[in-house]
Order: sequence, then structure tokens, then C-alpha cells
Amino acid sequence: MPRKFIRRGRRRDRFFAAFAFLCLLVLLPPGRPATAAVPPVPCVFTGVGKIVAIGDLHGAYAPFVRILTDLNIIDDRLHWAAGKTHVVQMGDVMDRGPDARRILDLIRRLEDEAREAGGAFHMLLGNHEEMNILGLSFDIKGYVTAEQFRSFLPVWSRYRKQTEALTGPENIPAWERFIEGNFQARNTYSRYFNDNYGRWLARRPIVLKINDIVFVHGGLTEPLSALSCELINAETAREFERYFAREKFEWVWMYRTDGPLWYRDLAIKDEETIREETDRILANLGARAIVIGHSPTTAALSGSVSRLGGKIWVIDTGLWINDGGHEAVLVITGDRMEMVPVLRPAGEVRQ
Repeated sequence: MPRKFIRRGRRRDRFFAAFAFLCLLVLLPPGRPATAAVPPVPCVFTGVGKIVAIGDLHGAYAPFVRILTDLNIIDDRLHWAAGKTHVVQMGDVMDRGPDARRILDLIRRLEDEAREAGGAFHMLLGNHEEMNILGLSFDIKGYVTAEQFRSFLPVWSRYRKQTEALTGPENIPAWERFIEGNFQARNTYSRYFNDNYGRWLARRPIVLKINDIVFVHGGLTEPLSALSCELINAETAREFERYFAREKFEWVWMYRTDGPLWYRDLAIKDEETIREETDRILANLGARAIVIGHSPTTAALSGSVSRLGGKIWVIDTGLWINDGGHEAVLVITGDRMEMVPVLRPAGEVRQ
């Protein structure tokens, strides 16, 4: 699928949208509509007064709670206190750190409480959620920690008991020896993870639009930006349903480096080389800015998250990194977009 089209104007836009949609249909299995048996995931919200966007967390529960508390999103009992505010967590709660399950449990509760108060808590799907659903995170050392592994198993699991002494940084080599090639333990983890969390995560939005701002974990290519968020979200949810049902099929974009969970060009390419393409992407989206996570660039880790004059915001600032990173979140009120720092208490260890 080409990334750039030369034609300009309305005729180019119509051709571009039609081409992208036809590519999607060609990739789908014959006889199966793009949204078969999967209702559209709500992804467009208007008239929202305040938006708070939080970057990748990777199991860093303490910074997450402190951010929510300091910004008065939750009260001291960890309940929703932000009224009609919309909070967007950019995905990648999973892996690298110990407390992904605690974060997910809090998010699930806050989703309900925010909805009841007239607000919303949106968690986007990240590539690390995808990798855990598909059982791929074990293939890369350092992703699934012993703490994360144990937390998603039932208390009576023999693997939970066997790994009790393998937690903590001093036991990482022993943990890696235990899990490497231990497919029975991996499969046990994946089964319990998917039964209790994976199916819920698979219905999280891929693309979200609030007012005139678009949020996506990795980024959007120009062809994908011509598709509606409803279509992208519903097709992804449908693919996961087929995966859970153990059907044989071809994934449309989940394994692609230019897919919405993995794409990095908007974060890492020289700004001048993507300026015109970004303008076309935003025009397709009907948006003034796109917010992404996924790429903890040197600039983002130092707090410089805005690109192309505020058209792109890269907000994986390393909230999850012990030694480094920049602890801040994006706050949007009206036309104003700004990163708000949250100070870490002295001596706190995130992971």
C-alpha cells in the first residue's frame, strides 16, 4: 500500500479513501464483512471541556496513581473525582514493570465511575497488550517480569508458587532461566490472562477522536487515516474474536510495522520529511492534532513532546523508567494543549 499520493484536491481525497478501503476489503477473508458480529466501538466524542492524556505506563502503578491524584482525577480513596473530564491512557500498560494488573483493575473501575459521572476513561490498545493477548511478550527478555507473570495467575497455580522466590531485580537471571522455553507455564499464563483481561483489552479502541484531537498508540499512515475509527476499531475487535475462537485467518494490520500499534514515523522521522504527509493525515482525520505514545524518543524523555508546531504530540515520556524519563501528562482545555509535570517523591522506585 503506497504511503504517498501525488494527486491533490478533492478528487485525490476521494480516490485515496476509496483505495484504502478497497485494500482493507481485499485483505479480509472472502465472505466475511469487516464488522461481522462486532458492534462498533464508540470512538468519536464532541463537546468535551477537558482532556487528560497519560502516556505508556508499563506496570508503573505508583506514578499512575500519583498522576491521577495530583490532577484531581481521583480522590484519596482512588475513586473518580473528575466529573465530565475525559482521560485517555495511551496503551502499553503491560510488560517491563511489576504492576500491570493493578493498573488494569483500577482502569476498569474508573471506566464505570467516570461514565456514571458524565465523563470518560479511555484506555487505548497498545502493542504490548496485543503481544500479551497473542502470547508473544515472552519472546523478548525483560518484557514479562516475574511479578507480572505471578499476578495474572490464580493463587492456587503451581507456577505462582514456583516463581515466588524469582521476583525482584536480583533474581532476573533465575526468572529468565525458568520461563525460557517453558511453554506450559507460558500457555497457563496466556489462558488466565485472556480469560480475565485479554478479551476485555481486545475491545479497547485503537483510534479515538475527542473534539478535534485524534489519539492512537503508535501512529497512523496516510492510507489508514482515510478509514474511520469505527471501522478500524471494529475490524480489530473482530480479528481478536476470531483469534480467541481459534479460527484460521489473515490479520489485516496487527502484525504490520506500519499498523496503528507499531508505526513510529510520526515520532522519529525528521519533521520536514513528514510535514506535508502529516497535513494530509490530519485533513483525512478532520483533526488539528494527533497524540501518540509508543516511542520514548530522546526528545520525549527530556520533555520535548510537540512536533510540527503542535500537530503531533509524542507523550511516551518514560513514566515507567526508574533512572530517566520525564514525568508529565498532556492536558487539553479548549485550544490549549500543554504538558503538565508531576513530581516524583524523592527515593521512589517505580519498578
